[in-house]
Amino acid sequence: MRDITIGQYYATESPIHSLDPRTKLVATILYVTLLFLIQNPLWYIPITLTVLLLYRTANIPISYLFRGLKGIIILLCFTFFFRMTLTQGEVLVRFWIFEITKEGILLAIRMTVRIALMITGASLLSYTTTPRELADGLETGLAFMEKWGVPIHSMAIIVMIAFRFIPVMIEEMNILMDAQAARGAEFTNCSVWKKCKNVCSLLMPLFFSTLRRSTDLAMAMEARGYQEGAETTRMYPLIYTATDKKAKVYMWTYCVGMSALMLVTGILF
Repeated sequence: MRDITIGQYYATESPIHSLDPRTKLVATILYVTLLFLIQNPLWYIPITLTVLLLYRTANIPISYLFRGLKGIIILLCFTFFFRMTLTQGEVLVRFWIFEITKEGILLAIRMTVRIALMITGASLLSYTTTPRELADGLETGLAFMEKWGVPIHSMAIIVMIAFRFIPVMIEEMNILMDAQAARGAEFTNCSVWKKCKNVCSLLMPLFFSTLRRSTDLAMAMEARGYQEGAETTRMYPLIYTATDKKAKVYMWTYCVGMSALMLVTGILF
C-alpha cells in the first residue's frame, strides 16, 4: 500500500504540467478511444513507446510509474487468466475444468495490455494535474452540458474531492498497517493469502475513518458558505496558451495518423 502512486499529483516542472487541464482531458479521451479501436496487439508497441516518451517529457521517473502499477498486478492477472480460459476457440491445453484456447490467449493479451495502458495513460493526467485544475478543466470544458440539465459543477467538485482523498486514504491505510504490525500482523514476509487476509481486516476501520473525514469536510464546506449550484469565482482562471495550441495539433495529428495507418493496413477492423 505504501507504493501506490496512481491518482496522486507529482510535483515538478515540465511542458505537460504547464498545459491547460482541458487540453490534457481531451488528449486522455482520445487516447482511451484509440486503445479501444485497436484489435491487433502489435499496435500497442508504438502506443507504449509514445506513453513512455510522454512520461519522459513530464519529468516523471519510470520507476515511479512502475510503483503505481504494482497495485493492479492482481487485477491484470485475473483478467488474463479468465479471458484465456473462458474464451471459446481452438483448444491448446486442458487442465481440470479449464481450457486454454488460441483465441483466448490473443484476447487475454489484448485486454490485459489495454487495461495496463489505459491506467498508465490516465495516471499521467493525475500525475501532471492538481485536483483543483482537474475540477476547473471539467467544469469549464463541459459547461455546455449544463443546458441539458447535467450538474457539471457538482460533478467537478466530486472529482476534486475524490482525488484529494486518495493520498489521505493511503496515509490512513499506512497508519492502520503500522498499528496492526505493532500488534504482530504480517504484511510483507508472509504468503499472498495471509497478506490479503490481513489487508481485508483493515477495510472496515479505513471505511469508518474515511466516513468521518468526509463528514468533517462537508461541515467545513457548509461553514464556509458553500452552496450547490451557486456561482463561484476562480483565483486562477484557465487560459489557453500557444503551447496548448501546438499540443492540440500534435495530438490530433497523431490520432488521425494512427487511425489512418491502421485502416490502410486492415488491422483496425
